[in-house]
Amino acid sequence: MFSPEERQRAVELYFTTPMTTAQMVKHLGYPTSQRLERWLAKDPRYAGHMAKPIIPLETRTKAIELVLGGMQQKQAARQLGVSIGAVHNWVKAYRKDGMAALQPRNRNAAKPTSPRRDEAGMPGTSAMARRRCAAGSRNWSWRTR
Repeated sequence: MFSPEERQRAVELYFTTPMTTAQMVKHLGYPTSQRLERWLAKDPRYAGHMAKPIIPLETRTKAIELVLGGMQQKQAARQLGVSIGAVHNWVKAYRKDGMAALQPRNRNAAKPTSPRRDEAGMPGTSAMARRRCAAGSRNWSWRTR
């Protein structure tokens, strides 16, 4: 088991370094990233929900360089602390569209920008949604019913 001090140290290290959870687990020698993710989910800075990490462009570029230099995708993924699937997708995208395909995309760009409506049908967020957000609930949603 890990002491509260070790848990806090791991969480602080996560927020002060650009490492992903997988890289953190390898660096700290933990058995799985799920344990670290559970600790992060309890931290108020993490907003109570897990988001898919945006892997830096430098990491993506390094993966392409390693694979094009003759390294297997599995080895490149292990060395960079990312999934094999991610490396495969980056190589595939690079071969199709070049370096432009490796740029991280804005996940919110494809979503409609219409104003949200509260329970009364008026634009804005509902009071319940604001309370859930402020309370740090893991299950809050802007969608109201």
